[in-house]
Order: sequence, then C-alpha cells, then structure tokens
Amino acid sequence: MKIAIMATGGLGGYYGALLAKDGHDVTFIARGAHLKVIREHGLTIKSIHGDFAIKPAFATDNPSEVGVVDYILFGVKTYDTVAAAQSMQPMIGEKTTVVNFQNGVDSHEQIAEVIGKEHIIVAPTQVVSNITAPGLIEQKSPFRSSFVGEVYKPGLTPRVQEFTAMLKRTGVDATAVADGRTPLWHKFVFIASIAGLATLARTEPFILFQMPEARAMLRAAMEEVCAVGKAQGVAMDGDIVDRHYNGALNLKPGNKPSMQLDLEQGKQLEIDALSGMVVRLGAEKNVPTPVHQTIYVGLKLIDERTKQKGKS
Repeated sequence: MKIAIMATGGLGGYYGALLAKDGHDVTFIARGAHLKVIREHGLTIKSIHGDFAIKPAFATDNPSEVGVVDYILFGVKTYDTVAAAQSMQPMIGEKTTVVNFQNGVDSHEQIAEVIGKEHIIVAPTQVVSNITAPGLIEQKSPFRSSFVGEVYKPGLTPRVQEFTAMLKRTGVDATAVADGRTPLWHKFVFIASIAGLATLARTEPFILFQMPEARAMLRAAMEEVCAVGKAQGVAMDGDIVDRHYNGALNLKPGNKPSMQLDLEQGKQLEIDALSGMVVRLGAEKNVPTPVHQTIYVGLKLIDERTKQKGKS
C-alpha cells in the first residue's frame, strides 16, 4: 500500500514507521529539523516493544510531491486541521482513505468539509508516543490500541477491515468497529479529562492522582464527557467511566498527556478541541460541565498568549 503520514508526530510517526517496517510504501510529511534528520539519517523508533529505524525514510514537507496514495494517516494537532486538510489534497484520489487519529470528536467533520466525507474513517488510539528529538520518536506505553471505524456510513466496510488488518500485522491491538463514533467518544472521556487536569495542575497524572481530591475531580470530569456524549446521541458503554478512571490511576510515572508536554514546551494547546468542546457541546444540550469549564478557563488565556507570541 502507498501511505502518507500527515504528519510525522509521536503517533503518526510511530504508526507510519511500523507500517514501513511491514513493507508498505510510506512517505513521512514533516518539517524543520525533524524533516532534515529523517531525510539524512532516517526515522528512529525507541519502543518498549522493540527499537528499530526506517532508513532510508522518504520524507517531504510538500504533499504535492507525493502523488495519490491509498491511505493518509492524519494526526496533526487539531488547531491545524483545516490547513493540513487543504494541503494534502494533491495526495487524494478517488479511492484514497484518510484515517483520522486526532484527539477530539469533531475534527473529522472539518476534514470532510475540505475533501469530502466519503474519504474519511476514524481510528481513535491510545498510546504514549512522542518526538523526543529530531528524527527520534519514543513509544513508552505497553498499550498501543486503535479502534477503526466509519463515521458517515454504517457497518464494517472493506476499507475498515483492510486497515485494521494492516495495523494488526504490525503488532498494534487494532479492532474494527461498525460505528466509529462510540470509540471516538470513549477516548474523549479519557483524554479530555486526563489532559485537562494534568495540564492545568502542571503535574503528571501519576503524581496528581495520588490526591483524593484530584481523583474525585477526575471522575467528575469523565462523567461530564460521558453525559455530553449520551446527550449527543452516541452509544456509550455503561462502564466506560469506571474503566477509564481505573486506567488513569494505573498510569506509570513519567507518562504525560501531549497537551501537558505542549504547555511545558511553550506550544499551542488543543484546549478548544478538548475541554472547550465538552463545554460547547454540553451547552447545546443543557448538560452541566463545571469541571471542564474550569479547565477551559484556566488554560484558554495561556493558549491565547502563546499564539500571540507566535505571531510577534
């Protein structure tokens, strides 16, 4: 299969490297020092599942150089969604499938407005994987699980089954689902709550959730997301809050959500797509979301200051 990675961050780079190792024709979309190192020295993966390197690795910052591909793994930050969707159009043919790995629950809709919803499936994923140096991605979690599904048509379509099989061959715990919205919101329960609270507290989850008060806030945050999902008509598992709450309490020392890392590195935050989205969708359905409103207020001004610095 001909595959493009849009773009080569912690998740996209790791999955792209796994697929390249399995023999697929993979092009990595990257920029800056990360692109330079990948071009010159390949893409190096350090993982608890085994270290390896893709060398040579085909990389570019210009999607028009790639040509039409079979699959695009779409994993840019949510605030770059529209710009990235526009730039990847030269890689999209009639049968191209864009697999959306992004955080949040609405970015696939933004992509659809640019390229058409017939091209899109989703693959909400749980994995701890980050760029730690140009050309180097470290994957630290024992789990690396993805649920692959349609969001605009029902059932286990051939492309969902095919892409799931591709991931399984690399060792990823991949599951094909008939409705991608449910795992999308299941992940949202986890990531919006964990990322929001840890980033707000500037404290990694393992340390933060030693506090009984923080654990209570975590459960309340997860219950808010679950309630909003149900109000939006999404089928949510009855035990999803319990599962994610217990999973959060079992996170290992040193594991941090990407938004917390972004804050520490002075980067823009995905706060609008996470707690901000919980608040907005909750307001639409009259579902109270006081925990996520607090998170949003606490981080939004910081995010705005960061964006202004980037413009100056």
